Amino acid sequence: MEASAIFTGNVDKTQIPPLNQKRILAFVNHFLLNTCNFLNEFALNCETKFVRMERQLQRTEAALIILETKLASIPVDKEVDNSTTTSEVNTEATDETDKSEVEAPAEIKGVRVCEDIRYKKFFKMLQVGVPAPAVKIKMSTEGLDSEMLDKPDFMLEDGILE
Repeated sequence: MEASAIFTGNVDKTQIPPLNQKRILAFVNHFLLNTCNFLNEFALNCETKFVRMERQLQRTEAALIILETKLASIPVDKEVDNSTTTSEVNTEATDETDKSEVEAPAEIKGVRVCEDIRYKKFFKMLQVGVPAPAVKIKMSTEGLDSEMLDKPDFMLEDGILE
C-alpha cells in the first residue's frame, strides 16, 4: 500500500491489517483512568475551596452580628447630626450649624433621613467607623435606598420616629 493512497482516501480497506485489540483497550483504559483521576481531584479541590469560603463567610457574618449588637447598644444623641463622625465635630461652628439645621425645617412635614428609625442604625455604623460602601451594601440587603446615606438631611414624607 502506498503512502499517497492513504492521504487521498483511495485505500482498499481489505488490505489494511487489523488493529491490536489489547493495545487499543490499554490506551482507552489509560485515558479513562487519567480522566477520572483528574475529575476526582478537581471536584475535591473545588469542594475544599467551597468549605473554606463558607467558613470565612460564617466568620464575617458572626463579626457583622457582633458589630450590629454593639451599635444597637450605643445611645443616640438627638442633638448631634448622625451623618457626621466624631472627628468632624471639632469646632463650635459645626455644632452651631447642625443645631440651626435641626431647628430650621420645622415647617416642612416629614422626618429627616438620619432621624428615621429605619435609617438610624446605618448612620450609627458610619459614626463608629464602618466604611460607607459596606453600610450601603447592608442597607441594600435590608431593602432600603442606599443613596439616602449621602443625604442625611433629606426629608422623608413617610418617615418614622421612635
